[in-house]
Amino acid sequence: MLLFGKRYIGRSYNGYHICRLMGQGRYGACFEAVAPDGREVVLKRFHNRMKKKNRGKNHFEPVILSTLSHPSVPSLLGIINAGKDYFFVLEKMPGDSIETMIFSKRHKFSQTEIYRIGLELIDIISYLHANNVVHRDIRPSNVLWDGSRVSLLDFGLARFLDEGRYHPSSDFSYLADFLLYLCYSSYSGKKARKKSWCEELDLRPGQTIFLKRLFGTEPPYETISQIRRDFQEFFVPSDSPD
Repeated sequence: MLLFGKRYIGRSYNGYHICRLMGQGRYGACFEAVAPDGREVVLKRFHNRMKKKNRGKNHFEPVILSTLSHPSVPSLLGIINAGKDYFFVLEKMPGDSIETMIFSKRHKFSQTEIYRIGLELIDIISYLHANNVVHRDIRPSNVLWDGSRVSLLDFGLARFLDEGRYHPSSDFSYLADFLLYLCYSSYSGKKARKKSWCEELDLRPGQTIFLKRLFGTEPPYETISQIRRDFQEFFVPSDSPD
């Protein structure tokens, strides 16, 4: 599998020169590349078998991205169709993934950082829902942070809400899971198999109820605006002047 991505390093397509493999999975690979004008971009390529298996589904991502315009969402810059090689050209967003920060750099997120990142991410989700888009894959590997700005990547599973099959709440449990990753980054105790997250983590009562509502184990939230309101109330840092 690794050879699939590495064999493209050093190649050029339509003036885009591939420099580095950024990551790959069962669906394909992402590469850092240099555009004809010299700027850094991302090229996303699907495995040929996945293109055939998911024919039509792969086109949701470019169509959805072409309808969005937000500083925290990568812009679709173009499509490269070079025989068997088919790439999406995407804006390269700044920062490291939250996954890299937690598992490679061992960063421990403070209350203030969790609040800032969480609030920015909620605002991005709010923008998507206002534009009839549900992301459906909010996870640490798809969220970047450069210390001042959050970016949300990988719209491969995103869908339009007006298709009927998808609901904004699809993003809520993903958000809860993401916030737990941030909270666990500073967890110093030994993880016990029989304890749940609400028993292990030192959370305020309001934070616990908030996360349970996102997961749907307590009366669930109906809108992202309700989530934003409660997040601001329950996750404001304890040392905040507010």
